[in-house]
Amino acid sequence: MVLAEALLRKAVLKQELEAIEQRMSESARIPYDEEPVDDCLVLLGSYREKEDNLLEMSLRILATNSSTTFNEDSGETISQAIIRRDSLKRVVSMYKKLLAAAVGGDRRLFSSRDVKYKRVVDTDMVRSKMDDAAMQYRALDTKLQQLNWNTELM
Repeated sequence: MVLAEALLRKAVLKQELEAIEQRMSESARIPYDEEPVDDCLVLLGSYREKEDNLLEMSLRILATNSSTTFNEDSGETISQAIIRRDSLKRVVSMYKKLLAAAVGGDRRLFSSRDVKYKRVVDTDMVRSKMDDAAMQYRALDTKLQQLNWNTELM
């Protein structure tokens, strides 16, 4: 199995665990005159089995990401590249928030006594930096996705 398949299976397992939790919650307490839809003990067993599978899958993914080289020149691993990608994502998000605050689309003047605002941020420069960071993010994410489909899971 390749890393990308493992990541997809991991996501499915998480969704299945959430569904089991929901079913347990709905069956844990019912009116006196009704029967539970599901047996919580059976669901608990199913939950533990899926959680064990998720744990094993997560550990294998971690081992693969930590030992697989992402960049031959620098020796960077997939794990390190993921951390770098997540950092870029946060930077892009920060630029978006800064632009939204600078543009101030939600601030409207309703009377002559309302506070007037002026922009103190160079929005063109911020947009340019945001675009650069977003481009770096997309390039890094694309390379990670490609490597995920070409890397065997440990």
